[in-house]
Amino acid sequence: MRTYRSLAALVVWFGLLLHYFLMVQGQAGADFATRTVNFFSYFTILSNLLAALAMSAPTLAPASPLGRLFAAPAARTAVVLYTSVTALTYIAVLQGLWKPQGLQLIADITLHYVTPAMLLLDWLAFTPKGALRPSMAPAWLVFPLGFGIYSLARGPFAGFYPYPFLDVSDLGYARVLANMGVMAALFLAFGLGFVLLNRLLGRRA
Repeated sequence: MRTYRSLAALVVWFGLLLHYFLMVQGQAGADFATRTVNFFSYFTILSNLLAALAMSAPTLAPASPLGRLFAAPAARTAVVLYTSVTALTYIAVLQGLWKPQGLQLIADITLHYVTPAMLLLDWLAFTPKGALRPSMAPAWLVFPLGFGIYSLARGPFAGFYPYPFLDVSDLGYARVLANMGVMAALFLAFGLGFVLLNRLLGRRA
């Protein structure tokens, strides 16, 4: 487990740093600070950052508050939920909107495919089974809902929306709020699915 998580942490951090470098270098019309804030305004980046911490902290500093937090089954499941929905949304909605090449393609594959797969495998292999409750699933919605509210609050001032389905200037508030409702339902359904799978695996064990 320790070796797997160490290797996975290196992969996730590599993907994040590569994408940050490419975005800061390639985003025209914005200063360095704005580019950096925009980078951290993508749910993909935030979910991958949580994944990097989930793989790093319990391995490097298991007794630290961060290490104990990300070692907890509920926290690890939340991270797997976020990266899984990130991958699903990218494949179903966003993948066809651009054609990354070269290093950008490597970063894209790492963040949207490799990280979610590694986190899911880690969850299946190492997360204690039978430790989750259905009441945890609504609490896991706080992070994505907070992200959505942040995006809507910052967007009109920054002129920047991280995803087309959150772009109020193009879709209007009614459509964007409906999109957020669909995403919240997706997170909740997947969260409950992870709880159910965890309990079923616990019974088999």
